[in-house]
Amino acid sequence: MINLPDPDNMDTGVKSACSIIRAIPLPFLDRSFRVIVLITLIAAMSMVDLYLTILYITHWGMNEVNPLARAMMEYQSPAILGLWKVATVTLGVGILAMIRRKRSAELGAWVGCLILGLLMTHWVSYINEHSRITDGPIQIDAMGDPSFVFMESDLLGPSSVIP
Repeated sequence: MINLPDPDNMDTGVKSACSIIRAIPLPFLDRSFRVIVLITLIAAMSMVDLYLTILYITHWGMNEVNPLARAMMEYQSPAILGLWKVATVTLGVGILAMIRRKRSAELGAWVGCLILGLLMTHWVSYINEHSRITDGPIQIDAMGDPSFVFMESDLLGPSSVIP
């Protein structure tokens, strides 16, 4: 708990600064709470990313610049991609949750939120651009591009991948 000086014995600048600090809800003053909020946002944005990725690769195809994700997509199974994404996000937010009282955890959570926020912004522009063009040019333009991924919409993918 932060002990602030008595407002009657302060000058105007200090009074206004203290009133701003007093206006912050108490849980947000706790690093542990902030990290939990941030990792919850990371998990939520990661699941939105997974949903949109599976939606686009199973319906139209798309370029995937992340080589690890592209490697998971080579299995042609949305289930495998989903399990991989959930496992990696769980590992990352789990580590941050375990060290949530440390400054490095908060920094990592802020960086993760910033990166995923930028990714969400990219998704919005991608969706808007995709809605302006037809399906044909996407497929034609992508031929020969190693980062282009298309996956059959079968949930488990080819039977040869999952026993």
